Amino acid sequence: MLEIFDEYVKQYDLHNEGIKAKYQHSYRVMKLSEKYAKMLNFSDEDIFIAKVIGLLHDYGRFPQYQKYQTFDDYNSIDHADYSVQKLFDEGEIKKFNISPQYYDIIKFAIQNHNKIKIAKTDDKRKLKHAKLIRDADKLDIIYLLGYLKRLNLNTSKEISAEVLKCFEKHKSVPRELCQKPNDRIVMMLAFAFDIYNDICLKELKDNYKYFYERLNNKEIFETIYLDLLKYIDERIDKNVR
Repeated sequence: MLEIFDEYVKQYDLHNEGIKAKYQHSYRVMKLSEKYAKMLNFSDEDIFIAKVIGLLHDYGRFPQYQKYQTFDDYNSIDHADYSVQKLFDEGEIKKFNISPQYYDIIKFAIQNHNKIKIAKTDDKRKLKHAKLIRDADKLDIIYLLGYLKRLNLNTSKEISAEVLKCFEKHKSVPRELCQKPNDRIVMMLAFAFDIYNDICLKELKDNYKYFYERLNNKEIFETIYLDLLKYIDERIDKNVR
């Protein structure tokens, strides 16, 4: 599976920092998915499925960048939907020699990994995989921004009222509300409110410490950050959700 994925990515320019980052992100999310699937006592079969989803969740990112020269879904195409199109509508999932009995689970999880909410389903297996990939993806995004320092976290001095309102209610911040540089920072700080598996929160908290240290104008975010830490600590200690 890994060799096939590597061959796929070689079609694209790995000298491009963005493509290289997405390639490395895919591997880290795969490993996080495997790690937490084991900690959550998934069956061996579901651990394998979690690894597949983790590796392939951003499959559409590579042709997205080649076609649009951006990873911004709002100025190009929804990358999760594009991943599903490439893998399932165009049949590229067949290259990976994965049993078709897993296709519906993989498709559902990938398609829902970046949406503001998971689509309704009565299938508990689909749901647990969708929740895990969303958690693993967010963990690595904050890791990427904090530890690896790959993206610019320069900020201004304003936060939009609607964005702040979402945060204060401990709700996810929809991307369309983000009009200012600080809004996107708050959106990422609000990732914690959309973590499903409490077992992921300790690692997320550690990643946020590095993320926060990289921010300019920290004083603007201090109250928000302290509220975030309090929320995470309560969930870790009391399983509050």
